[in-house]
Amino acid sequence: MGKFPYFTEEHDAIREIARGAAEEFKKTAEEADRNHDYKIIYKNLQRLAELNLIGIHVPTEYGGEGLDLVGHYVALEEIAKGCLSTAFSFNTQRLGMDAIRLGGNEEQKKKYLIPACGGSIVSFATTEPEAGSDVSAIKTTAVKDGDKWVINGTKHYITNAIFADTHVLVAKTDPEGGAKGFTAFIVENDTPGVKMGKVEVKMGATATPTTEYFLENCRVGDDAVLGTVGGGMPLALSALEIARIGIGTQGLGLMQAAMEQAIAYAKERVQFGRPILKNQAIQFHIANMSSRVEITRNLLFHAAWLKDQGLPAAKEAAIAKLFATEECTWVCNMAMNVLCGPGYTTDYPVERFLRDTKVLEMGGGTSEIMRMIISREEVGKF
Repeated sequence: MGKFPYFTEEHDAIREIARGAAEEFKKTAEEADRNHDYKIIYKNLQRLAELNLIGIHVPTEYGGEGLDLVGHYVALEEIAKGCLSTAFSFNTQRLGMDAIRLGGNEEQKKKYLIPACGGSIVSFATTEPEAGSDVSAIKTTAVKDGDKWVINGTKHYITNAIFADTHVLVAKTDPEGGAKGFTAFIVENDTPGVKMGKVEVKMGATATPTTEYFLENCRVGDDAVLGTVGGGMPLALSALEIARIGIGTQGLGLMQAAMEQAIAYAKERVQFGRPILKNQAIQFHIANMSSRVEITRNLLFHAAWLKDQGLPAAKEAAIAKLFATEECTWVCNMAMNVLCGPGYTTDYPVERFLRDTKVLEMGGGTSEIMRMIISREEVGKF
């Protein structure tokens, strides 16, 4: 892949390491999916930490490898080919870590990023029962009481929370403050008042744990404030922009896995005396899938490159995430069409791919929210 303009030999080396891990994860992906076994995903995250892949983009002084964002997405793409549930948890781990990397002070970065690079799990929470796409509807509150902040509220659909050691969350600190009325906090899981709820049973990405949790008179000090008081919303949105490219990158990995499965099956499946891959209709399906894969790769790694250069990338990240996730659904559906009846059974992973892909259209901002961002950025020019 070194010929691609955004990739170096260093990125190729990362890809090889991640590809080896993905082959390991592929062996247990069906079992993890069937049993909704998030313990397998936890084990996979620990393996990624052992391979120094968790902290690719984290500076070396905080336990990471000090490489660029492109390197992280290269690894994530490969992991998604092997096990989407693992990739989803991996990207969410990085979302929480990126919030700390972007907003944390020196003490917080050393305290939380070094363990996180080594396998300590971080969750990230803005979503609540009444706050999904409308993040400003967050009802969790943090009220100052002497030298402590008292946090109360419910977080909903939070990835990795059930086995997280640390939670990054956003709470309302000023009811009249508008967009500046929210603050990010780092809350350790053993803090009194943190209580886990149920692990959701989902259609796809079934092995990555999605949990609600409650904060009941949870008391933390000023050292738990991430960034500045009132600066929680911009910080969360900055971290989410990076995560959106990651969600799109998972789509890239998944659509490649689906296309490869379709090609392998079409080579072996014989109808009317010859492999169905000899049929022009099937060849056109493969061509259409391949075209979407290559367009997606260019969009995603261009957005990643912009982020690495410190350039604005809100529109590009939204376009890449929107295109990657919706086209991933298209490619997985087309792979199902190529396999036809067998693809609809659990004998092949295509039915799992098709179930998994839908969460990518919703996570990190729905397709509708992506279109709003793109429109706002475009219209703003005029």
